[in-house]
Amino acid sequence: MFECCFFSVQQVTSYFTKRGSCVYLSSLDASKAFDRVIHSKLFDKLANRNVPHCLLRVLHNWYNKLVSVVKWNSVLSKFFCCVLWC
Repeated sequence: MFECCFFSVQQVTSYFTKRGSCVYLSSLDASKAFDRVIHSKLFDKLANRNVPHCLLRVLHNWYNKLVSVVKWNSVLSKFFCCVLWC
């Protein structure tokens, strides 16, 4: 799966740079951090450290719409929402 993602990033970057555009990329791997964090406290701390409000809104929107599914013996459960704000 990661190879496909890297290929897509490479292709998009190549497309725009060949046409004279600048390409800016940001990546966040929060796969192990966000399952053990009290999200409201994390966002409070980010806000207190003057993280731009627009970035906080993007992160809030992103994590507020997460869904999960459980796979057990090749059987998938129904999708369910991940509650982030407790």
